[in-house]
Amino acid sequence: MTKKRLTAYSILTFVSLLWGIASPVIKYTLNFIPPYSFLFWRFLITLIIFLPFFLFYLKKYPLHLNEVPVLAFLGFLGTPLTLILLFVGYTKTTSIDGVLISSTAPIFITIGGVIFLKEKVTFKEKIGLLIAVLGSLITISQPLLEGGFLKSQNLLGNILVFGSVLSWTAFTLLSKFYFRKHHPFVITAFCFFIGLITVIPLAFLETNSSTFNFSLLTFNLNALPGILYMSIFSSVIAYTLYEYGLSLIEASEATLFAYLQPIFAAPVALIWLDEKISFPFLLGALIIAVGIFISGFPQPKDKDLSKQ
Repeated sequence: MTKKRLTAYSILTFVSLLWGIASPVIKYTLNFIPPYSFLFWRFLITLIIFLPFFLFYLKKYPLHLNEVPVLAFLGFLGTPLTLILLFVGYTKTTSIDGVLISSTAPIFITIGGVIFLKEKVTFKEKIGLLIAVLGSLITISQPLLEGGFLKSQNLLGNILVFGSVLSWTAFTLLSKFYFRKHHPFVITAFCFFIGLITVIPLAFLETNSSTFNFSLLTFNLNALPGILYMSIFSSVIAYTLYEYGLSLIEASEATLFAYLQPIFAAPVALIWLDEKISFPFLLGALIIAVGIFISGFPQPKDKDLSKQ
């Protein structure tokens, strides 16, 4: 193994650690701050940090006026819609379920590439993908398999998290051209800007549907560590390291590290949040792993940004 590849593997493993831990961090922080307010502060802090990089690269790779509507739509798919579904989903399900469902995004991006972009996969890869999808469905429907009225909320949460996977898949497939044309920092900062605009009214109206709630500006300080983690570590540091690691090896190989996220999330959720791992969860995870193994780890060929 070359030094460059070893460096890439080490960096991407650390990034998977940061993004894996993000799931229990989100779940815990939502005990102290509602999801739209959480997203408001995360978008604001991240955007402030990204702003100088955005201006620097925007000068080198300027946006044209006719590109703004398309980028705004892509930004809405990739940031507010994906993360709203994810964060609201985490209010209704466990962080372990959420991170496993989220980690299947590369599978659905590959399937989308086959269906909409006419990308080629072998028969073996198709079988593996179908098995992985079956495992995903088992994980999503886990609350029904476990039974009990109280599990119905977990099912809704799993469906919302899966919706975020589909939104991210659509964003990734539609943004192929623009990621090649503009620097990723420009796209990412633009996405966070669209996200901030989208969640501002939702955050102010979160606790009272008829009047603006200015308590958004005086949130519970217990939420601050989680907000800072998601803004600095999960967004700025993890994204920057991911881009560097991605520059050292093939994008298709780098995307494999997404499957490490549940491995890092599970012990944190078990110890910190006292969550439980059920048999249906293990069954779904095992089937997903078998499907990925059979298919030979098919991955999208584009640079893939994390939605955490």
